[in-house]
Amino acid sequence: MSGKDVSLPTNRAFVIQLQAGSGASGVAQRGRVEHLASGRAVHFADEGELWAFVDGVLATECSQQST
Repeated sequence: MSGKDVSLPTNRAFVIQLQAGSGASGVAQRGRVEHLASGRAVHFADEGELWAFVDGVLATECSQQST
């Protein structure tokens, strides 16, 4: 299957903005993430905070769809 054949749900889309050179190795680890469908956004200081936000939003989306 090519990338053109894949249909991705827009309610699971995020924008991640990374701060340049924020990590000890020069790799960006700080930034901002926004859920496009809801407009919810947070700043994160590490990868754990980023994924906690994404997981929380997706869990909320799944629970709202099942009710």
